Amino acid sequence: MMRAVLDVLDHSRIDGIVVAPKAQPIDRFDDRIKLFQAGHPVPDRDGLKAARAVSDALQEIRQDELLICMISGGASAMLPSLPSDIPLRDEQTLTKAMLESAATIHEINTVRRHISTLRGGRLVQKCRANTILSLIMSDVPGDFLPDIASGLTTEDPSTYDDAIAVLKRREVWPKTPETVRNHLLRGSRRIIEETPKPGAREFGRVHNMIIANARTACLAAAKLLSLNHVKAEVLTSCVEMRASDLGRFLASMARERRERGDLLPSSAYILGGETTVQVKGNGVGGRNQETVLSASKSIAGLQGVTVAALGTDGVDGNSQAAGAIADGRTLTRAERRGLKPEDFLYQNDSYRFFRALNDNLITGATGTNVGDIYLTIVI
Repeated sequence: MMRAVLDVLDHSRIDGIVVAPKAQPIDRFDDRIKLFQAGHPVPDRDGLKAARAVSDALQEIRQDELLICMISGGASAMLPSLPSDIPLRDEQTLTKAMLESAATIHEINTVRRHISTLRGGRLVQKCRANTILSLIMSDVPGDFLPDIASGLTTEDPSTYDDAIAVLKRREVWPKTPETVRNHLLRGSRRIIEETPKPGAREFGRVHNMIIANARTACLAAAKLLSLNHVKAEVLTSCVEMRASDLGRFLASMARERRERGDLLPSSAYILGGETTVQVKGNGVGGRNQETVLSASKSIAGLQGVTVAALGTDGVDGNSQAAGAIADGRTLTRAERRGLKPEDFLYQNDSYRFFRALNDNLITGATGTNVGDIYLTIVI
């Protein structure tokens, strides 16, 4: 994204900052651009350094200058610009607890927006530029702007009360560090200022533009399948549900399509979005591999059926894979190796299940994140 902007504005006076995940190899830019690599999805000290650099740069921008923000999923974790009363270790503890709780991205970012000095539109409040242009790659189902990178350049309709409600609903409140609880409670009592709300005057100078999202990826997948003589249909790019439930849904589409007869042409159903996982075990895996593992039992024995799920960023949970693939023979192959899907699901160990079958999808970091893609293909 930075290279594209530099190509267009190469002759302009530019100062810039790139913040990228540590796992992603990044070529160095020229002296105009500072590069930081930060932790994701759990924030780290390098992220704090990046957030301080961004905050300092914002305060140096003049009123007659243009601020261009190139925002993609992950920025929320990589810019942990924390209030002075919350130490990094406490946000790390909170982040891990929320990720393990099956909270949705909307719920997680509702909390994140209220423990930050940049998220939830506070970035805009720090900048004097007359014009702020945000080019946004969405990894959030439905492209709800406050949830993409926790809404760095948009108003926040949620409140401290909403953040507290999320933590209580997901049973994370008892695990929440005392500093975070106290901060949220002070906000709830109006002792500290709320995030800027819809209609705030300073956002009249902000132009938020979504340039890519899950639907972009779904349509690209449909085009490629069509070129290979498979009729493809995008059902939705706004999936939000448990990984295990989506796996069973993908399998149900395969079963129905197969039962309609072999005379129908090859077809594919494509969905995009993001699922959640309740982490109970200590295995290695992610939501996409768990989705496919949940589907594998239901498609057992079906010929010409394939189910796949993968993250467009090339990363699935705490594993090295982007996702996994299964077909009607997966369960039989697993049984021959003494592998029981339910045992691996119980331990949240989907990566090791598919690694034993050589059915992980491994792409490496792609440098792009527009959510996850799910496919049911019947040939």
